[in-house]
Amino acid sequence: MAHRACRGGTVLTIAGELDYDATPTVRKELESLHLETGDLLVLDLSHVSFCDSSGITQLIAARNTALGRRAGIALCGVTPTVARVLNITGLTAVLPSHDSPDEAFTAAKARGTSSVTDHD
Repeated sequence: MAHRACRGGTVLTIAGELDYDATPTVRKELESLHLETGDLLVLDLSHVSFCDSSGITQLIAARNTALGRRAGIALCGVTPTVARVLNITGLTAVLPSHDSPDEAFTAAKARGTSSVTDHD
């Protein structure tokens, strides 16, 4: 797991299985993120091979973290396996998904939901 700050937000890349064993790492990473009002948190799931109920809980926690800091949230690189779980749980309604971090930042800027003016 890695994160990188961009102008206007943060990209958090999650790899492997998003499950019970990953929960402490994801939680710790979310707590350490620097998000300000108007920023966008992009969760890059392109390297996630599996997502269980604990993973769903962490995605909801990430959304709550972002909203609590008055930031936006988006997903990118959602694999078909994870997309199926998101569809079944209805999270696609509250977690917008894009092909790449660049697309997520561009979409947020176009919607006016992020202070993004440029990104890395």
